[in-house]
Amino acid sequence: SMHRVQKSPRNAVCVAGRRAAFLTAAASPQQESAAAAAAPDSSGPNNSSSRCPVLSSLPRPPPAATKWYNRMQQISHPSQWQADTLAGHSMVSLPAQMLLPAYYVVGDGEVAKQVLAGEGSITTQGVDRDMRFARLVGLQSLLAVQQPRHTFMRTLIAPAFTQTAVEALIPRMVSVISAYLETWAQSGQPVLAEPQLRSLTFDLICAVTFGREYSPAELQHMKDLFATWATGLVAWPPLQLPFLQYGKAMAAREGLMKCFQAAVDETRQQLASGSNVPGALANMMRAVDDEGNRLSDVELCDNLMLLLFAGHDTSSNTLINALALIQQHPEVKQMLQQEQAALQTKYGQQINGSALREMTYADAVIRETLRLRNVVPQIQRVAAADLELGGYHVPEGTALLLPLNHLNKHDPRWIADQPDAFRPERMLTAEGQKPGCQVSFGHGPRYCIGALMGVAEMKVFLALLTRGYEWWCDTDTEWEQQMGQVPKNGLPLTVTTRQ
Repeated sequence: SMHRVQKSPRNAVCVAGRRAAFLTAAASPQQESAAAAAAPDSSGPNNSSSRCPVLSSLPRPPPAATKWYNRMQQISHPSQWQADTLAGHSMVSLPAQMLLPAYYVVGDGEVAKQVLAGEGSITTQGVDRDMRFARLVGLQSLLAVQQPRHTFMRTLIAPAFTQTAVEALIPRMVSVISAYLETWAQSGQPVLAEPQLRSLTFDLICAVTFGREYSPAELQHMKDLFATWATGLVAWPPLQLPFLQYGKAMAAREGLMKCFQAAVDETRQQLASGSNVPGALANMMRAVDDEGNRLSDVELCDNLMLLLFAGHDTSSNTLINALALIQQHPEVKQMLQQEQAALQTKYGQQINGSALREMTYADAVIRETLRLRNVVPQIQRVAAADLELGGYHVPEGTALLLPLNHLNKHDPRWIADQPDAFRPERMLTAEGQKPGCQVSFGHGPRYCIGALMGVAEMKVFLALLTRGYEWWCDTDTEWEQQMGQVPKNGLPLTVTTRQ
């Protein structure tokens, strides 16, 4: 019975593996990290055999077709690399190359969703395999903590990002975005959309998170620290020495932590005095579980770092790509204008929760942009037990690479419906309302907790831009991979007030 396989056409786990997964889920983050470090490296195509004879009888994924000297394209040209690597297969094995680790690359969307949904049972996040990134964001952030602490923390943070909480922040979104749009229009000349939108979304995430006004000097100080911090994401070697880029990034992180701790202290004083404090931070500090536990100051600050990172670059990059795609499709701009005109007739000039929920076409534009130009090209998980995935044997400890760009573009719903075309209307169909295999915000227990807020910010931006202004941007440029795809020309944007 120790080798009995759980019957499932898509996924099976050896009984011994299920017990191991349970023990992994119950272990502390330190124990789990130690166990992962001690486990043999079995992520390549020639890893050790399974303890379960049924799983051992299954085939391993075929080797990837790409050459070793193309491996760096995983970072520089991820969409093309993912397509070339999978070459039509549902899963392939990839050896360690060019200082990049070995993986099984998952090309089937349903299998990828099982991998993401199975964290804590059949998979782990595997953040211990890239401590450079975990230390930059924060070891006590939602990104780095493991089960069961992750569930506890997410339960306390989630109320800050409900639909009700997000809609209460719409006035702050309108205030920040309106100021930027007016400045662009009054300049009388093109502005570079890429850096301007990064600045806008930084101010925006600060406004909706901290619930207070910062001076331009304070905001610029945090932007400068964040810019230095971001260089650590690609710094090599990842050594925390003051003269190396990674060391400078970690020093900038300490500067940001001081800013966050000051915001926590100020918010605590305001809450103690009975003030009605707006913003996500105040909601996170109000949260308490059934046993009276709250988030510690370290957990609060590390998750503020995560919010700044995840809610800043992702939104700005999606908007940059959306503007370029809209510019290339005048019919989409016209549909956005028609939707906003109808909402203004119904609700007046004010943007409230009801109006935001009825911006279905703007929502479709954002989802279609993410389908074609996903910000995060790939994520990884690690098999917590010997598994069957998609008909293949996946040994315990195997690193699983989920190529999000490829999975989004090869969603079975659209594979026969011009998958490379920008057609927001597809998202308004019956098929478009289904979950499908688009995983831009993730899936399972680590689904992006701030997805509602990010989409709301982008919808408010498109609404205000469409309602009050005529605009045009120069899309005649090459695009390069950074945090998502960015235009080399900065995407010059001309904005004029609509008469």
